[in-house]
Amino acid sequence: MSVFKLLADENIAVAVIDQLISRDIDITRVRHVLPEGTPDPDLLEYAHKNGYALLTHDQKITRHIATRHKEGKGHAGVFIARRHLQGEHGIGAIMTSILVYYELIAVGAGTVQEDVDNRVNYI
Repeated sequence: MSVFKLLADENIAVAVIDQLISRDIDITRVRHVLPEGTPDPDLLEYAHKNGYALLTHDQKITRHIATRHKEGKGHAGVFIARRHLQGEHGIGAIMTSILVYYELIAVGAGTVQEDVDNRVNYI
């Protein structure tokens, strides 16, 4: 059973995605469901409508989240991995953070509604 689904933005290393998949995390790459270069507001809308929390390095996404909130719209959660975690040296830190959320929710120590939905979680 999947605790929550993730949508990995274009800037997330393939190795991160592969490692999360190997641990049975339900994760999809943006490029597999949306055209390359899809604007951030459309990306957030797609993720929300399809129940995906977004995994990204793009901190500018917070501006679009603020706009959504002003419009009375929610989002399915965003995990922002800080820029210094880009590339292969960030794989472990990103994986560990996502796995902590996933495992805590799986055992009932948290919930998707309280800990992921409509939240921006920094890694």
